[in-house]
Amino acid sequence: MKLTFLGTSAGEQYPGFWCRCEYCDKARQLGGRNLRKNSCAWLDPDTLIDFPPEIFMQAERFGIPVVDARTILITHSHQDHFYPNLFHWRAMRPDIPLPPPHTIGGPRFSPVVPLRVYGNQQVCDAVLARVGDRLELCAMEVHQVEPFREIEEGAMRFVAVPGNHADGDGHALTYIIQREGKTFLYALDTGWFLPESYAEIARHRYDLVVIEGTFGFGVDSEQHMNFRKLEEVRRLFEKDGLLKPGAPFVASHICPHFTPVHDEAAPLVAEKGITLAYDGMTVEF
Repeated sequence: MKLTFLGTSAGEQYPGFWCRCEYCDKARQLGGRNLRKNSCAWLDPDTLIDFPPEIFMQAERFGIPVVDARTILITHSHQDHFYPNLFHWRAMRPDIPLPPPHTIGGPRFSPVVPLRVYGNQQVCDAVLARVGDRLELCAMEVHQVEPFREIEEGAMRFVAVPGNHADGDGHALTYIIQREGKTFLYALDTGWFLPESYAEIARHRYDLVVIEGTFGFGVDSEQHMNFRKLEEVRRLFEKDGLLKPGAPFVASHICPHFTPVHDEAAPLVAEKGITLAYDGMTVEF
């Protein structure tokens, strides 16, 4: 199994859009791994996790064939994780001949792989509000995820559990994903685990764990993790036997204002057994 991080920032990105603080300016000066775009990941060979506005630019940057995606798992509807306007550009009338004549226009003139989008009610409502009457033209299906119910999607199985992070009247979703005999946890915008969610998480042993480190060395928050809480989570997972030998424990979704640039922060958290993700990083597990 192979997971590629296409983005690893929190909502304001790193450097922040409108910020000239010490860390943001330093990231601009250094470039490279110190620059982060909104969080999303590619599970090889055909699955996206989250779908932010810059997804296609990041995919081209890192050589990821997002156009071949068959499945998208959405954590929640906040715009830094989900930008459904991009689905509009999948539409193609079924009566258009291929190759098309020069007398017509449109966003797509080739077949696409059918796409299934999974998410909470807020995600599904957002898709339907944007392309609801054109789902067939976009070769798409949208499915509302019922927490704690296992879903089989091709060679992949997954269970979603609610995160301690509000999304309208609902919650962001944390995904437990199984494929090719491997199990991994993807928990962004999860906050500290809800008791019922942790009970489900603790039923599995993981080959890879990805958890938000949003506030870095900064503030404690009800709806986000920081590095101190990540250390607690790692100790908890070890105590409960949830990590398989050698399983990477990776932090993503990083805010610039409480976290030094990657080049400085990565060695510090590595001492605690935490790998700090960067845009373009690939983990094989």
